[in-house]
Amino acid sequence: MPSETHPGPHVSPPSQRTVKAQFVIFCQHQSRFAIALTSVREVLRLSDQRVTPVPNSPNFVLGLTNLRGEILAVADFGKFLGLTPVDRSHSEGRILVVEAANVQDPNRSLTALGLAVSHVETVVALDPNEMRSAAEASAELVPFLQGLYNHQGHLISVIDIEAIATCRRW
Repeated sequence: MPSETHPGPHVSPPSQRTVKAQFVIFCQHQSRFAIALTSVREVLRLSDQRVTPVPNSPNFVLGLTNLRGEILAVADFGKFLGLTPVDRSHSEGRILVVEAANVQDPNRSLTALGLAVSHVETVVALDPNEMRSAAEASAELVPFLQGLYNHQGHLISVIDIEAIATCRRW
C-alpha cells in the first residue's frame, strides 16, 4: 500500500525568502526617517548629554560631547539636511550615536558621530526589496538617502549613514 504524504507548511526556497532588516525609526519635526539598526550604537537623551559648542564649526554642528571617554561630534540632523532644527529643550530629543565605515582612514574601521533628532519612535523590520528609489525625494535629501519606504501608510526616508559621515560639509 503506498504511503500517504501530507504537504507540510509552504517554505520558500532560500533564493525567494525575504530577509528583513532592522531599522530605527525616528522623526525630525514632521518627517520620518530610518537608519539601519546595525549603524546605531546607542540612543542618548539630548537633554541629559552635555554638548560643548565648537567655535568656527559648521552651523549644523551642535558641538562635542564626551561619551564615556570618547569625544564625539554632535550634529543637528534637521539643520544638516536643511530641515527644521531639533528643539534641544524638548524632552523627546535624542542623540543617535551612529557608526559608519571609515573610508578616509583605513586604519580605523568605523567613524562614530552623534545625530540630534526630534524623537525616536521604534525599531521595525523592513523588507529592502520594497524600498523605492530616493529620486522622488527633495534634491537636498537625495545624496543622503538609500531610498524611500512606505511603512503602514507613512513615507519613511531611509538614511545612508556613510553618505552623511563622509560629506564634505563636515
